[in-house]
Amino acid sequence: MIFSLVLKSCNIILAIRLFAMMNNKQQDMVNLLQEIYDSEGDYFGIDHFSRFLNELKKYDFGEMLACQAKYPLRYVLDFILSTESLWIKMSDIEWLKVMSLLNPRPKPFSIEIFDAGYVDIHFLCKYMGVNAIEMFLQQEVFSNEDKKKLLQYSRKVAGFLFINELELENLDGSYFVHKDELEKARSTLISTGTIKLLNYTEDEFREYIERELKIVSMLEE
Repeated sequence: MIFSLVLKSCNIILAIRLFAMMNNKQQDMVNLLQEIYDSEGDYFGIDHFSRFLNELKKYDFGEMLACQAKYPLRYVLDFILSTESLWIKMSDIEWLKVMSLLNPRPKPFSIEIFDAGYVDIHFLCKYMGVNAIEMFLQQEVFSNEDKKKLLQYSRKVAGFLFINELELENLDGSYFVHKDELEKARSTLISTGTIKLLNYTEDEFREYIERELKIVSMLEE
């Protein structure tokens, strides 16, 4: 009886210590990301973020994105494009985990276009050229409300989910990750069949979003 009580007490103490360690690690991550954000200015792109790469490797990529959802979208995209070693080998399952960590999403009409609450969707559609929206919609773990918010947001920012010439030029391996590396990662990502290429023009994409919105709205009735 006494041994059982002692063992139970030890387990409680261990759990408290583990919780404290997790909290400390989480706070260390928050502090690091804030330091990186505050120090941007003298350096940009890979030149800036590479200085912190060894520290960043200690933390979960999805958790870091969720933590940075309060920052501007362009900054968080720069973070991703400058730290390829953190995500370049990620599978579709790992990207779904990122989507889950960023959920629930902000209401699409209560945020600005350039807020980072949907940064994973921007990155996967715009830079990886895959249909992250379709993959999100196929997941039962996300509610109908989650899916509706994503579609409403995608309709709002449709033109920004396609890469332009200037953005493509920056994918040179010096300022940001090289476009060839993105193509290799894309091929790996679509190889399982869970996520497909985003084969739409901007007009076709808008039509696709409207069709999916109608389907989601019908499910609410």
